[in-house]
Amino acid sequence: MPKPSLEIGGIEFTNIDRLRDAITMGGKKAAKEAAKRLRNEAQEVLAKSRDLVPVDTGALKASGRVRPEVGVYTVGGNAEVWITYGSTAVDYAVYVHEDLGKFHPHGQAKFLEIPLVQQSYGLVDRIADRVERVLKDELRGA
Repeated sequence: MPKPSLEIGGIEFTNIDRLRDAITMGGKKAAKEAAKRLRNEAQEVLAKSRDLVPVDTGALKASGRVRPEVGVYTVGGNAEVWITYGSTAVDYAVYVHEDLGKFHPHGQAKFLEIPLVQQSYGLVDRIADRVERVLKDELRGA
């Protein structure tokens, strides 16, 4: 029997039911822990992507952010974080990211996509592991 999964932007996330069950069982505390871990995962992607960002002036690399600045967005009862590059002063981020034909002496195209896809493997299980660990610790009175 296939594992329940969810596809977002071409990335398939498996074991969604495991995470959903852990959050349902643990209530608000579990949801808060899952959101915290999601943000941590996004920060790891950002850190890895910074090693791949093409550098000329450094403005593009410096524009990388996990948004919101603190916590997570809540949209329709779901936690969301955004990993972004660019700003009004760095309006070329998407062009640098997508141009596979451009040579960069420092960095490469797909500087965000590559670490995002790599980090997505096992992401749901890592978050579920942490939520389940918190719930077990709470049950033991730790």
